[in-house]
Amino acid sequence: MPDRPSLHLPWYRLVAVTVFSLALGVVSNTLEPAVLGHKVLELVPEQKNTALGFTTFAGLLVAVLCQPIIGAWSDRTQSRWGRRAPYFIFGTMLLVACLYAIALAPTFSIVVAGVVLIQLASNTVQGPWQALIPDQVPAGQRGLASGLKAAFDILSFVIGRQISGRLVAAGSTLGAVSVAAVLFVLALVLTLAAARERPSTTSPPPPDSSATALARSFSVDWKAHPAFAWWFVNRFLFWAGFIALNTFLLFYVIDVIGMREAEAQRFVGDMSTVIGLVLLVVTVPSGWLADRVGRKPLVASAGVLAAAGSAMVLVVRTPALLTTAGALLGLSVGMFLSANWALVTDLVPEAEAARYLGIANIATAGGSGIARLMGGALIDPLNRLFGSPSAGYLSLYGLALLAFLVGTIAILRVPTRQPGAANPTGSSA
Repeated sequence: MPDRPSLHLPWYRLVAVTVFSLALGVVSNTLEPAVLGHKVLELVPEQKNTALGFTTFAGLLVAVLCQPIIGAWSDRTQSRWGRRAPYFIFGTMLLVACLYAIALAPTFSIVVAGVVLIQLASNTVQGPWQALIPDQVPAGQRGLASGLKAAFDILSFVIGRQISGRLVAAGSTLGAVSVAAVLFVLALVLTLAAARERPSTTSPPPPDSSATALARSFSVDWKAHPAFAWWFVNRFLFWAGFIALNTFLLFYVIDVIGMREAEAQRFVGDMSTVIGLVLLVVTVPSGWLADRVGRKPLVASAGVLAAAGSAMVLVVRTPALLTTAGALLGLSVGMFLSANWALVTDLVPEAEAARYLGIANIATAGGSGIARLMGGALIDPLNRLFGSPSAGYLSLYGLALLAFLVGTIAILRVPTRQPGAANPTGSSA
């Protein structure tokens, strides 16, 4: 059985529990769009959107498959360092090696292999790490912890994109990945030192057969947990919409706005800073508010704001207006990250928190993967078909708008409860 969370955690332990969000985010925002965008333009420039979309989709297939399995292993791990720490250490070592492999890759096949392996590494860390919130944070602070997690997500968005965009624009791809690697190692040290996992004291459970373990890793009784099912649909669609807008932005400003690569790298970094500042303002207050008024109203409001931002992206053509649309999307994502994650930490059973949060991550990775697959399949072919540099991008962005609207309808199906009220599914919607 997991240790029961303390009645109240001091701020520094909340930071320690959530700081891996900063490290994971800096890595992903260093790779995309700056490092991967540069490698695609360097190695396969004629098929840049297709190459980027399908490569990142392949990596996310690994995330979908491995995180629930690793989470289930972590839930059942018995070691003197606790259930989570061994996965943090192994994943960090593999991730740092993959960052340098991608930066130095002389062929695109090595880039693809690096992307796949870095997803394995990051999800080896992420599945067990996500379980630290239900493991160690009391229910009354989980909204605040989710807000801190979201704030670190957004801070990483600013740091990763601003620093990597400028370093890659200056010709220092190795410098960009080095910053990400150092931050990841520092997060590992802080988490191991301050999260205070206890050694396992119970006997290990009997081993499953490989087939049984695999099936169990992905098993959810959706009929018994309808709130979790609607949460899953909402997360999948919202994240698909956001990633569709976000992943191909570097190439959008090159092809549609007319910027050169170095100028586009700097613009994406500056725009990300504006978006990040908006996000930082709203994430922690949104987590605090989610503990008091409920999760569902904030998640639904985020979907409506995201749809409005997407509509604006469809019609604007200047850097200033595009940045304004990005700020509106940033506001929506900040609200969503805090309230949506607070909701799922209410839903998961404590004894299987890492496994269930790994399954929850299928919504994130699956939505992201579908967005990348659609971008890879639509943008370059539709641009060629219509003889237009914008046709494929606008088709994808229109689908993102639809995803936000349908996702908002899905979250409205979650039963409404007062925060902290008893709920058969364990949620405070």
